[in-house]
Amino acid sequence: MQYRFYVVDDDRHYGRLLSYRLEKDKQHSVRVFTSGEAALTALDDSESTPDLILLDVMMPGMDGMETLKRMRRVRPDLHVVMVSAQGTIDVAIEAMKAGAADYITKGTDDLVKLDAVVKSSRERVKLTREVERLRGEVAGKYDLAEIVGKSQSMEELYRLIRKALRGNLTVAIQGESGTGKELVARAIHFNSVPRGASADSGPFVVVNCAAIPSELMESEFFGHEKGSFTGAHARKIGKFEQADGGTIFLDEIGELDQGLQAKLLRALQNRELTRVGGNETITFDCRVISATNRDILQMVAEGTFREDLYYRLFQFPVRIPPLRERGQDVLVLGHTFLQRFIDEHPEFVGKKLSSEAVRAIETYAWPGNVRELKSVVERAILIADDDSITVGDLLLDLPGAVSPWTQRTRTAAPAPARRDLEAPSSGDGMAVSEPVLVESPPTLALADDSIVPIEELKRKALERAFELCEGNVDSAAAQLGIGRATMYRLMKKYGVGGERE
Repeated sequence: MQYRFYVVDDDRHYGRLLSYRLEKDKQHSVRVFTSGEAALTALDDSESTPDLILLDVMMPGMDGMETLKRMRRVRPDLHVVMVSAQGTIDVAIEAMKAGAADYITKGTDDLVKLDAVVKSSRERVKLTREVERLRGEVAGKYDLAEIVGKSQSMEELYRLIRKALRGNLTVAIQGESGTGKELVARAIHFNSVPRGASADSGPFVVVNCAAIPSELMESEFFGHEKGSFTGAHARKIGKFEQADGGTIFLDEIGELDQGLQAKLLRALQNRELTRVGGNETITFDCRVISATNRDILQMVAEGTFREDLYYRLFQFPVRIPPLRERGQDVLVLGHTFLQRFIDEHPEFVGKKLSSEAVRAIETYAWPGNVRELKSVVERAILIADDDSITVGDLLLDLPGAVSPWTQRTRTAAPAPARRDLEAPSSGDGMAVSEPVLVESPPTLALADDSIVPIEELKRKALERAFELCEGNVDSAAAQLGIGRATMYRLMKKYGVGGERE
């Protein structure tokens, strides 16, 4: 790694001394100037910024203080250390006020102090360059080009994302689980400059509203003061404060309880918050992106989601299509995931999908959407014995597979439960003697003229899902199309599985 230094001193002998001292390290590139005007000209002409400038205070013509002020106007982030034979406190204070990072007195252990200054400067530069590299790497990872797909539904998604980048719209991303809602949120964040940010995109702060207990969510959003509740041993900065100047991503926003919905609405309207247990009003300014796989309009109609919060969050709705609506994008994504995994793990070079595996990927329902496809491809690469990945390597017929979303939401006409006796064929068209019991799926038995309360239907649906999934809460929630937090809340409400309010 190369480090760039400027030495600005009208004393040519002292300038050469500093240059010689610095150039003993082969990683140092040094330019020496005898006047402030010459250094400013070089700074204007050069595209690169020096990592450290050693600037003499007393020079004929433009002195060091004036040179420092002009340099800071051109390059505000310059790291300048003043050098002078005058070791007075007043001169050092004036230099610091003008923007100098440090001060070296000639003849008083100046070379020893120089070594310490250079070491500190190198550490600062190394850290700065590493941060810039990581920022570029992350921004590249979430570039719009990283969202793969050429189908018509994806073209519509790209169009909406480009519109969202025009200004600081409050974006609401809707889509089934596994479609890539957070990826789209990060793409919007890293490809635009949110409120309050002057140069870069600022922090990207994620809050999973389904993963945090409701009683802790207010503290998670707004922070708390020390001693505000049991266990609050220190002040905590909330997610909205952390996101100031950047973006806050509210994932699974449909899982918020109504009490917190009201507090969130107030914070978003005023761009102000108060920590739990505190009195100070804190302002914040950030882009807000929310995401959900729930039907929020249906929740508004049912009274479980505030209408005013809906209009606040859904200023610009963006729908991500499920994988089953994306046509040949399935294969494009499959090959993309295959190539990316091989790029990261060169030991699997040569692995490819067989024609049978390609057909299986094309015809599979993909209830888990893009997330499931990525998992299946990466698993197949690892377990395939040969370079050609077969249908068996995909493991698409595992028992207990989650049903596709279309099947989860499909409503069939009610039919009476029946128990029929059928005689299976012996293979030659003749019936065997022992009948086999065939039972149709159970349905909710209702009288033709009866009206069942909605709450009763919810309870029965919950009990049935819990029973069929053998007490697996995650599976039951997935089959019902609700979040895990909502599942636990309803179980507690209806006393299912031993839970009781």
